[in-house]
Amino acid sequence: MFRWVKDGVEFDPSKDPELSVSRDSGTFSLTAKDGPIHQYQGRYNCYASNDLGTAVSNEARIVTENTPTLQKEKKVSKKVEEGESVVLPCNPPNSTVAPVIHWMDKKLRHIQQNDRVIQGRDGNLYFSHVTEADSRDDYTCNTQFPSARIIVLKEPIKLTVVPSNSVVRNRRPQMMRPTGSHSSYLVLSGQNLELECIVQGLPSPKIQWIRKDGVLSESRTSKDSYDRVLRFKNISESDSGEYQCTATNLQGMITHTYSITVEAAPYWIKKPKSQLYAPGDTVKLDCKADGIPTPDVTWSINDIDPDPKRSLKHGVLTLKNVELSDTAVYQCKAVNKHGSILINAYVYVIELPPQILTEDGLMYSVAEGQTTEMACETFGSPQPNVTWMSQLPDGSLQISNASLNDSGQYTCTVSNSKITITAELDVLNKTVIVKPPLALRIQRGKPATLTCEYQVDSRQYTPQVQWRKNGQKLTESSDSDKYMIDESTLIIPEVKEEDEGIYTCEVITTLDMAEASGSITIVDRPDSPTQIQMTEPKDRSVTLSWTPGDHHNSPVLGTVNVFLFRQQFKFTIVNVRNSHCLQKNTVWLKTESVFLQEMDRHSFNGPGFRYKVMWRKVLGSGPSWHTKFMTSPPFTVTDVGNFSAFDIKVQAVNEMGEGPEPKSTIGYSGEDYPIEAPMDVGVALINSTTVVVKWAPINRETVRGRLQGYKVIYCTVLSSERVREGKPSNISFLITDSNEERKVLGDLQPYSHYGLSVSVFNNKGEGPQSDPLTFHTPEGVPGPPSSLLLDSPSETEMTLHWTPPTQPNGVLKGYTLKYQQGALTNMCFDLCCIVCICPGKGTWKRSERVNSSQSFYTLQGLQSGSEYRLKIDLKNKTLWEDEIQTAGAKVMEISQGFVTESWFIGLISALVLLLLVLLILCFIKRSKGGKYSVKEKEEGQIDSEVRPMNNEAFGEYSDNEEKQTASQPSLCEDSKLCTDDTLDDYANSMQTEVIMDESLASQSSRVRDVPDPGTQESSPLNPATAISHNGLPNSVVFLD
Repeated sequence: MFRWVKDGVEFDPSKDPELSVSRDSGTFSLTAKDGPIHQYQGRYNCYASNDLGTAVSNEARIVTENTPTLQKEKKVSKKVEEGESVVLPCNPPNSTVAPVIHWMDKKLRHIQQNDRVIQGRDGNLYFSHVTEADSRDDYTCNTQFPSARIIVLKEPIKLTVVPSNSVVRNRRPQMMRPTGSHSSYLVLSGQNLELECIVQGLPSPKIQWIRKDGVLSESRTSKDSYDRVLRFKNISESDSGEYQCTATNLQGMITHTYSITVEAAPYWIKKPKSQLYAPGDTVKLDCKADGIPTPDVTWSINDIDPDPKRSLKHGVLTLKNVELSDTAVYQCKAVNKHGSILINAYVYVIELPPQILTEDGLMYSVAEGQTTEMACETFGSPQPNVTWMSQLPDGSLQISNASLNDSGQYTCTVSNSKITITAELDVLNKTVIVKPPLALRIQRGKPATLTCEYQVDSRQYTPQVQWRKNGQKLTESSDSDKYMIDESTLIIPEVKEEDEGIYTCEVITTLDMAEASGSITIVDRPDSPTQIQMTEPKDRSVTLSWTPGDHHNSPVLGTVNVFLFRQQFKFTIVNVRNSHCLQKNTVWLKTESVFLQEMDRHSFNGPGFRYKVMWRKVLGSGPSWHTKFMTSPPFTVTDVGNFSAFDIKVQAVNEMGEGPEPKSTIGYSGEDYPIEAPMDVGVALINSTTVVVKWAPINRETVRGRLQGYKVIYCTVLSSERVREGKPSNISFLITDSNEERKVLGDLQPYSHYGLSVSVFNNKGEGPQSDPLTFHTPEGVPGPPSSLLLDSPSETEMTLHWTPPTQPNGVLKGYTLKYQQGALTNMCFDLCCIVCICPGKGTWKRSERVNSSQSFYTLQGLQSGSEYRLKIDLKNKTLWEDEIQTAGAKVMEISQGFVTESWFIGLISALVLLLLVLLILCFIKRSKGGKYSVKEKEEGQIDSEVRPMNNEAFGEYSDNEEKQTASQPSLCEDSKLCTDDTLDDYANSMQTEVIMDESLASQSSRVRDVPDPGTQESSPLNPATAISHNGLPNSVVFLD
């Protein structure tokens, strides 16, 4: 049962004829009405009762108000001097819902706002200072009430700005809104708040907001309206405080302080739980609420104050030794000055036999050292007690720090009953990292490898290995060589400064996780000493002092100073190639040239100066160096092999001896074409247009240079007939990176034969291709027919001719033809599951299935002169679509006018009858040979337009009369369906498709039998034309 209470008084909505009450619920609604609804304003509570108690809803409030209207007001006109400030008032109608206000001109264009012209929250338009351009007479305030769907337009305001007689002076800022220096706001938590700071001044002041008692949160506040508004969204208690806006220009500054107090309506901290209890249990209903100010918490039972004997302390209602009669709905209510909240708790005192709800025979898995819980959920009243070791209060069993010995079967039993379930626990070996990543010290530019070897239980799935740098996840990117992750190994090919940090390896399984960390530290040669000073010079010695440079994470072991003479070298290694053709074979002579920057002659420090050039292979040559002396660069070394690495250094020498030992530089000889192709090339089909190509990595020694990548070449394999026809084979290729060993080929032609090979390339060029591999793509969706021709053998049928698609993409099973009639008729036809034709507003229909061997199809039963949409479908996919029009005359509708009205038809009938009487009288008079006196007078002044009537018998039409009739308006005049040309075209048309009944068809066929259509006027007012169409005018024949 449901009942309502309004403002503390019983309210029955079913007795109000204006209210409708829903069946099986207490919901009522007010239907739309034009009368007043103020009587429904108030506070409502709904009560739902049954045998177990009464529940109460939270309070609902209905607020009503009249539709906002505009009161009569006088036109406002303001006249100010240039440079002064002004406020244009809006004064919107009062409403409980804030309206949306727009300032516009008479053309409904928004008034542009800026830091000088701004709209306030009160709707007024504020000018910090005016200019002559602000003069206008159509400042209009438009007030929009979205909920009421009403826009109220105020009277336009005229603003006249008078030019100043003197130089416009700057003015210091002054507050326009709000006024004064201090304002206070009380706002509820969760609401939105806007603080304004609209000022006047010249030039326009700049606005700055600060929080005086703390830091202004950028995340909780935002600025709007050119910093004139500080907005809080979903304000909280932490936003309470003082906020200050400061307006500044060249003349000075002004401030305004807002004191914000945030309070809160009541809200729940802890809600009471509804539960089943057994007789004799003790019930504790805990209800806690908070708010600002602190709310008062009260309890009621079935909306009645509880027995004073009930224990109530700090919001906790205690019921001891409950009985079946204590079954009820208990209400907890929290109230403060900002509102109230209410919650219902259901206490059901009943006796029920115990049950175990958890499924029997569950299997639990846990890793060694982890914690697991095995559930044993029960139901009953009183609450059943279960027994198994280390059980939790809810009856479940918790095992902490599980060990292998904990594996086995466990039983949960309900006390004082024979109800049990069993659970199986399987403890797996925990995941461990046996070889964690190391702490590496790497030079910049060198590769770094971090390894993380782990061990997991064999019964677990393959774990996921996740690498992190300084806590951030690392992923392998296909478009970057920054990181390469190979299972448990992380490789950084070229270490840079930003790669320094802590690297963590995480091995994640479904049950546990293990992690270990390593690090990368960038080391480098120490920087050169600075601030070198030479003191105590002697004949053969000096004393040096200096400031050490940065050691770059590597301690300096010592300093070596050699000053025999100065030498500075800058040299470049250049690869040089020469080719000679011997007996159709190309032989490459590999050379290596060393270019260096010559030393200044002042640095020779003695006679016999030479350069000592030393080189050796990096690998396989041992510690010995090849040496050559030269007086000037460059120096060329021959027969050095393909892409071989060399250590090269140059030392300065004179007759006094050798200079300091130089540092060596790595150089490479020239590259040559690769000599081997990739092996184990394979293809895996994905769909009819996509395959995946895979290959084994190439032996780097056979590349004979720096591996740049792989090249996948593929083409369609032509049949012998197409080869004889001279048709080309489309050859395509894709380039991959050097570390890729697979590539996806897309956009292939379905149902085609392809050939494929893979090669490798370096900076020199491409190597040999792998053995050709062929594959077939499966069938795919066919392409559209290559052409479609339409032919109309008669007026009621159409013949379609088409050619097969250029891309069948498989074995064709059939065609789908659809046609659609145009907007001139609503009839719609359908041909097979493959052809559809339909009017613009009609529905598609299907034809019978068309065999793929056919090259044409005939559509019958169409209307002549009609527009259709035609499309061909195959497997629910449209292959072709076009608009067509059948031949023949179009069907026209007679526009409804006064000529079809009954009064007009009666008037014409009366005139015709009168005319017939006059004609009969004239015939009688002429047959008697007599003349009227009136006629004698008329003969003397007869009009030229009437003279033909004296020479011909009544009822016969002369050529002049036909011309007059033709000038009269006709129903067919606009459409030209009744003109000579149209009739002639219609008579000669044999491919028109028109659907007509037999009578109209016979009538239209008689049109062709008219002896001379050129002499007959096609107006419906011409009796001769009407007779030639069985008494029906032309327009009626086509319209019916």
